Amino acid sequence: MSPNHTLNTDDQGYWIAIQTFHAQEKKVCGILDSYQTKHFVPMVTRTVVTKDGKRETKLQPAVHNLIFLQVDRSIDELKRILADCPYSLSVYSQIDKPGVWCMIPDKDMVDLRLICDITFTTPVFASAKEMELKVGSLVRVTHGPMKGISGKLVRKNKKYYLVKTFAGMGVMVNVSRWCCERIESEM
Repeated sequence: MSPNHTLNTDDQGYWIAIQTFHAQEKKVCGILDSYQTKHFVPMVTRTVVTKDGKRETKLQPAVHNLIFLQVDRSIDELKRILADCPYSLSVYSQIDKPGVWCMIPDKDMVDLRLICDITFTTPVFASAKEMELKVGSLVRVTHGPMKGISGKLVRKNKKYYLVKTFAGMGVMVNVSRWCCERIESEM
C-alpha cells in the first residue's frame, strides 16, 4: 500500500476510487491482492496509545473507506471482481453521469502517490470542498522530490501548501513557495 517511485508517467491508464464501508479497506485490499490487481490506499503515521499506556506509531489509512484501483483489465472483469467481494463497496461515479465510473488519469495518481509518500513530508487530508474554499494560485513545483506536480498554492497556519483534489478528497503537502512557479491551468 506504499507509493512506488518508479511509476511510469507516460501511461494513458486510469484508476477508479472505491468506497468501502465500516473501515474494511485492509480486508478489501487483501481480496484485491488475491486477484493481483494494483491498488493504493493513502496512508499516514499516527501515534496511538496502547492498552498498557505506551505510545506507538502506526501506519494507518489517511482516509478510512477509500481505495484507488488501477483499471488494468476490462470494466466487466473489474465489476465481477468487485461483485465477488464479500464486503460492501461502491465505486465513485461521475457527478453529471450517475452510474458511470469516475476515471482518474494515471498522471494524477502518480501525483497523489508521490504527495502521500510519508518519507518526504506529512500530508494533511481534508474534504475537496474544504480545499476549494482556500484562495490560491495554480502552481507547478520546480525543484525537489515533487518537481513537476501541479496544484493550488494555499497558506494555512503561516505555512504554504500544495493542494491536489482527487475523487472528493483533498491532499495538502507543505512546500516552499520559492520552489513553485505560477501556471495558467493544470494539464
